[in-house]
Amino acid sequence: MNIIPAIDIKNGKVVKAINGERDQYNPITSNSGFSSDPHIFIKQMIVVYRPSLFYIADINSLCSDDNNINLIRNIADKNKSTKFWIDTGGKIDQRLNKKNIVPILCSEKCHTIKNINYIYKDYIHSYDYKNKLLGTQSFTKLNSSYKNKVIFMNISDVGNKNGPNYSSIRAMTKNSAIEYYVGGGIKSTLDINRLRLMGFSGVLVSSLLFKKNTSSFLIKKRASK
Repeated sequence: MNIIPAIDIKNGKVVKAINGERDQYNPITSNSGFSSDPHIFIKQMIVVYRPSLFYIADINSLCSDDNNINLIRNIADKNKSTKFWIDTGGKIDQRLNKKNIVPILCSEKCHTIKNINYIYKDYIHSYDYKNKLLGTQSFTKLNSSYKNKVIFMNISDVGNKNGPNYSSIRAMTKNSAIEYYVGGGIKSTLDINRLRLMGFSGVLVSSLLFKKNTSSFLIKKRASK
C-alpha cells in the first residue's frame, strides 16, 4: 500500500481542501505544523514522512486559465530524486516534460474521448466523481498506458471529515491488471487498512498528515514504498 502525500496548490500556496469546493480553498496555517510555501512544505514532508512520491493538484489550472506550472517545475527541479504526479486538468505544457513528473488526465476536464489515447497516452487517468462521474461517461472505458495506474477521486470527499464514500468505491468496476488509488476523505490509518484489504494499491492523503496523532512511523514506512 503506497501512501502518497497530496498537495493542492492555489495562487502559489499550499491550500486546505474543503469538501471539494475549490473556491473556498485557503492557504494552510502554521497550526498545521507545515508551511504554506510549497517548497518549504515539501521539504518538511520529506523530513517527517520520507515519501518517494507526491501528488500535486494545480487548482488554478483546474478552475481557470491561470496556473502554477512554473512553480511546479521548480519544485521538481529541486527534488530530482522524488517523483511527482501532477494534475493540471489535462493542460499540455512543455515545462512539465521532466523525468520525475508524471502527468494526470482527469475525467472532469474530458468531455470527449477523441484522440485521448493518442494525445494523453502517457498520462495516469483520474476518474473524478461528484455524485456521478464527471466528464464523458466513456472515460472509464479507456486504459492508461502509463503502468496501468488509475486514481479514483471523489471530489466531494476531498477535505471532508466523514471519510471516503465506501459505497461509491465498492461500486467501481476494477480490472485486475490495473493498479487503483483512492483520493479524498482518507481520515485515518483505519481507512488506509480498509482500502488495502479492498485491493487498492495506494491512497492520496492530505488532512491525515496534519494530525498530531497520526503515526509518522506507519506513514513513513508505507510512503517510502
